Amino acid sequence: MHQADRFFSARALLLAATLTTALLPTLLPTPAEAAPGAACIAKQRNLWEVGVYLGAFFPDARHELYENGIVPHRAFDDVSFSGGLRLAYLPLPWIGVEAEAGWMPTQTEANDASANIYTLRGHLLAQYPGRIAPFVLAGAGALGVSSGRRAAGDDADLAFHWSLGLKYYVEPSFAVRLEGRHLPTKGLGKDEFASHFEALFGLSYVIGLKRAPAAPSDSDGDGLNDAKDACPNLFAQTPDGCPPRDSDGDGVLDDIDQCPHEVGASADGCPVRDRDGDGVTDDKDACPTRAAATPDGCPLKDADQDGVPDAQDQCPSVPGSTADGCPPDADGDGVVDAQDKCVNQPETVNGYQDGDGCPDELPKAVKRFTGAIRGINFETGSATIRKSSFAQLDAAVKVLQEYGELRLRVRGHTDTTGTREKNLELSRQRAEAVKTYLAGKGVDAARLKAEGLGPDEPVADNAKPAGRAENRRIEFRLETTP
Repeated sequence: MHQADRFFSARALLLAATLTTALLPTLLPTPAEAAPGAACIAKQRNLWEVGVYLGAFFPDARHELYENGIVPHRAFDDVSFSGGLRLAYLPLPWIGVEAEAGWMPTQTEANDASANIYTLRGHLLAQYPGRIAPFVLAGAGALGVSSGRRAAGDDADLAFHWSLGLKYYVEPSFAVRLEGRHLPTKGLGKDEFASHFEALFGLSYVIGLKRAPAAPSDSDGDGLNDAKDACPNLFAQTPDGCPPRDSDGDGVLDDIDQCPHEVGASADGCPVRDRDGDGVTDDKDACPTRAAATPDGCPLKDADQDGVPDAQDQCPSVPGSTADGCPPDADGDGVVDAQDKCVNQPETVNGYQDGDGCPDELPKAVKRFTGAIRGINFETGSATIRKSSFAQLDAAVKVLQEYGELRLRVRGHTDTTGTREKNLELSRQRAEAVKTYLAGKGVDAARLKAEGLGPDEPVADNAKPAGRAENRRIEFRLETTP
């Protein structure tokens, strides 16, 4: 492997170890700083930790770890096993010193000759005093090799080191530990440095913990210890630890029960009353002082006071003498006889004088402006009305002003050229443009509605140019209902 590739590979693995360290708390199921052990750890002094570690060692190919002058320089394998023992002393929970002895069996890349790399080192360690304890350390020691002359011979160098890592105290006396470590040493060339790396996983046992006295027993968890709790197995946050009494057994405790010796289903512990005697208790009666044999306890509503309840009244706002609650309508055209000018002739519902109750036909001037209105044209692909259309629209304005009771629905249509969605929007915009024009000429906008139907209602063949032209149209329809 090329020297630069080995260098960046080691750093990538060190970064992976550091990220794993940072993510460890999210992978562990037990709570962290809120756990009881955290407070215990933070208060300890003069602790010892003994531990073991395993991991991976990434030597720099440009190392100076060989018996110079006796054997030639040979690079070691890119990665090897690393293991060892450690002992730490922490006078305070956040700082301490630590010594390590480690062993890294490996072999040379060139001829697969075995070699044993070892280390004896010490460092200063600073950590967060909690159950989850990020830490940093720095120190120095000996980094040596012991091997035959086919490998690297025997040599030992001074090596500095520093680490970033994290401890997790599973228990106050037991911790797991992850860290990434960098070891800068003298390199092969003059004034050259080599960078070795380690990714380590370890276990530590804490010696010298002072256990806090056991908390008083509280069997029911009500905050009152059993020695003072008159009801140690019944949860109750009362001075004596016993729940309040319920003399009448209605589920409402005596201290809030207004009828403590009378079973009641209401919140105050009293029986539910029925003041109006209609069989609907007051808690469910929307009209507790007015008797009515209805589910909500209220009389049926009759807005027009004709004796027919609104629920059955087909004319709830108009008094009527018939069973359906409506006034008489002899011809059944929906216009009551009192307002019907043609009592025995049904109304022609066509949007013109529909309220007088008489049959009629649309005036010729009105008929001219119903259905497809020719002569209303737009700029291609746009909702801009062409000036040539203004005369036709002005004529429509005149009719609408003359017949003030007419209400009009403007409907826009297109051919099938383009997507349906675009055509629906274009037809809507064109219908709105016509509505805006009419309103701008003095027609009350409340009498006008606009809608776009796009290509959905063709009147001719869209496969032919003439058919498409006929399908592109504006229609006027008279509204027959408000």
